[in-house]
Amino acid sequence: MTEKTSGEGNQPRGIQRPQLIVHAGTHKTASTYIQERLHRNRDLLKSQGVNLQNPEDCKPKPKKLAAELCKQRSRRWKAFFKQQPEGSHRLLSAEQFAVPLTDPDCIRQLEAMADEAGYELHIVIFIRSQLDYINSRYIYSLRRFYHHQTFEQFVDEALKGRLQNEKTKRGKIERRQDVFDFWSYFQPLLKARDKGLKVSFLPFRQGGLDPFEQFILAINLSTALSWKQCPQRHYNRSPGIRGVWLARLLSQLLKENKISPKTIENSSQIILREEQRRFWRDPSFWGYSRQLSKKVTKYFEANNEKFAKAAWNCDWEEAFSTTNQTAQRRRSAYTPGSIENEIYMHGIAHKLLKQIRRRIDRKTYKSTPGNIKNHL
Repeated sequence: MTEKTSGEGNQPRGIQRPQLIVHAGTHKTASTYIQERLHRNRDLLKSQGVNLQNPEDCKPKPKKLAAELCKQRSRRWKAFFKQQPEGSHRLLSAEQFAVPLTDPDCIRQLEAMADEAGYELHIVIFIRSQLDYINSRYIYSLRRFYHHQTFEQFVDEALKGRLQNEKTKRGKIERRQDVFDFWSYFQPLLKARDKGLKVSFLPFRQGGLDPFEQFILAINLSTALSWKQCPQRHYNRSPGIRGVWLARLLSQLLKENKISPKTIENSSQIILREEQRRFWRDPSFWGYSRQLSKKVTKYFEANNEKFAKAAWNCDWEEAFSTTNQTAQRRRSAYTPGSIENEIYMHGIAHKLLKQIRRRIDRKTYKSTPGNIKNHL
């Protein structure tokens, strides 16, 4: 680990300080998978001097600490720092940190709190190429029924810096909307790094290096250690082409029936479970035509080069050399193909709509005062 050169806090000058390592996602960069492997390897991490703040058995939870940072409060952070773990380094992992870490005041607050507690702050963030990232965010937002846009409409909004169903504020900070323009979005972190903050930007190479191994190397540990694997279920599964089509149709029906996705419990699993029930084994969704992929690539090209130079001292194409084939992928999306198929898919969507209505009605009935007692 590196030495602190300024802001020595409670440590004597020249003594190597423990690190507070914050893995901040970003969104759709295998965070769930990384967190599960960290959890399974917490004893090995501890033997290497790294103490994981595991949300299953540790309080305050990393998500709560991220929320505390957004609210510019410190009570939970003080409780966190008062804990005396066996490992010298502390590790927090929650993609919710990506939001406050794009705000200069939040970065300064976190760095100051870590410094006062005797830690050197180390931020680790994965960066995913925009073609993959936008495609993934489209699927993610559809399966939660945030909108019913076509992929082309979603891309157009993304290039304008608009995200569906995103709150404008989180806590006291303005939520940034330029999430796909990394040069702009991560300016506060880049500037903080220029002033001495340790920040590791890792290129998320889908189909390339294992992201857990990338993370382990970033925190200066060896990938040759006996790291335990985790089951396939901890890799976030996305709907296939029929699932994406069905999600968009169901989302439109929900809007027509004035049903908010916020009222639907575990909404993200509805389409996935329907796929499993029907034994659909479809190809992955890829919404880009060649023309649209070129448009997106061209749009971010200049700022991507600036970011790659600042983050990795190389050009963008070199950083993402294992994923350049994404620009050459053929569009993979579902169309019913016949009136019979379309009627069949509409029937599934209406069946799911009825199921959702029944669940909401049941929940509303149970939550009404006196109904549970009268029912019994």
